[in-house]
Amino acid sequence: MGMLLPSGFLQPAGFVGRLLLITIGLASAAGASTITVYNVGFGRNGVSMLLNGSTTPAAEYATEILITKGGTNYIAYCLDLFTSIGLDTYDTTTGLPNSYPNGLRAAWLFENYFQLTTYAEQAVALQVAIWDVIHDGGDGLTSGNIQLDPTLEAALLPLANALVLASFGQSSMNATILYNTVISNGAPAQTLITSADAFDTPEPGTVALTAAGLASLWAFRRRIRS
Repeated sequence: MGMLLPSGFLQPAGFVGRLLLITIGLASAAGASTITVYNVGFGRNGVSMLLNGSTTPAAEYATEILITKGGTNYIAYCLDLFTSIGLDTYDTTTGLPNSYPNGLRAAWLFENYFQLTTYAEQAVALQVAIWDVIHDGGDGLTSGNIQLDPTLEAALLPLANALVLASFGQSSMNATILYNTVISNGAPAQTLITSADAFDTPEPGTVALTAAGLASLWAFRRRIRS
């Protein structure tokens, strides 16, 4: 149904909605970007994990993810263990750590440890610690839905649990969440966390255009109410 005017006439349906969508669309288009996953860094495949209560180990790939965004290379880590990503180019939308469940604590882990990683098992430990924080609230890698196999990953367990413990009560906004989708069909791809400077900041012209559009919308609404 359209907007009822004071005179009792019906405003043609969708006018204000279309104006608002156009304004938002202009801002979103300028903020749209892509990432290319071009390689992996430190880490390893076949990390033995017990997931969602299963007693059968699953082999997971815990690794640095090397990406290019806007001509700059970044190291990223995976937030969502249960969604895949490959060596490809993806549409991406950036968000702040507080836009993702348990993202603030995961951002603290990323910010404080990703640059200190110098060998594979450090990267594996950081990745599984991030998964534990995101999916289990950081209860450690021996309980909850995200666990390390205590037999096959006995050497990794104390390193990963030390990171989880270090993150307790910590938070940071100094990172970027990359919400990725497959370009060809818009299907969700793995959500990643990377450096704060990868965040998409709208260009000044876009901000001005968005403000002008919202101002026009506000003026229009005031006119039809008077």
